[in-house]
Amino acid sequence: MSAEEGADIGIENKGQEPASRKKGSIRSHEQLIGMIILSAAFIIGSFSVASGIRNRNQPQTNQITITGSAEQAVTSNTFQWMASVASTQPTTSAALAQLNGWTAQIRNALIAAGALNDEISFGTVNVQPNTQATGQVTSFTMSQTVTVQSSRLTAMQRVLGVSNLLLAKNLPFIAQQPQYTFKGLKKLRPALTAEAAANARQRAQAALGKQVKLGKPISIKVGQVSVDAPGSVNYGSGDFNTSSIPKVVSVVVYATYST
Repeated sequence: MSAEEGADIGIENKGQEPASRKKGSIRSHEQLIGMIILSAAFIIGSFSVASGIRNRNQPQTNQITITGSAEQAVTSNTFQWMASVASTQPTTSAALAQLNGWTAQIRNALIAAGALNDEISFGTVNVQPNTQATGQVTSFTMSQTVTVQSSRLTAMQRVLGVSNLLLAKNLPFIAQQPQYTFKGLKKLRPALTAEAAANARQRAQAALGKQVKLGKPISIKVGQVSVDAPGSVNYGSGDFNTSSIPKVVSVVVYATYST
């Protein structure tokens, strides 16, 4: 082999080595790109699954919230009337003697007006010493409360006139306004609540129209029971009217339905 041929062979081998390394490098890049694409696909898929789980756990956005109500007219079945009387005298014995005399007159007057003896009750006697600026006791005030409680509301209308009769005799009978209450709210409330819930569903369907079907209830919250005078019903206020004999008991519910 001549020197020229050997040189040619050397030059040829030097040209083949870089080409081989270039092909290996291309294959490595292709594998790396493939791994990157696979990893990206896996990450995107994970986000899609997580998003689906979140959407499934989120509350429904298609819903309607509305208020329903129900009411019923009732008549008070309990009468309560409270008053007080007080005597002020220089000594406790004198004040107590006068107070006992007055309470006896009060009981007699109430019974004469139609109250029964077991419908009248007197509270304990309260004693209050009255002092001067120096601290010296000058007199004693003894007071006592009286309560008339009855379910005979008609008969009690005459009893209320006792106040003026006693005052006319200089007997300090200080009366409060009578209270009329309805005992039966505990029994009435469940029925009114069910009626209010039905009213809420009816109103929700009416608001959506006939073309939209109302779904199941998501939540139902019961408001306060209110007892008001006729013509002044205040739904959900929790009012408890005691001044009128006829009353209106009302209940509200706050309902949310899916649509």
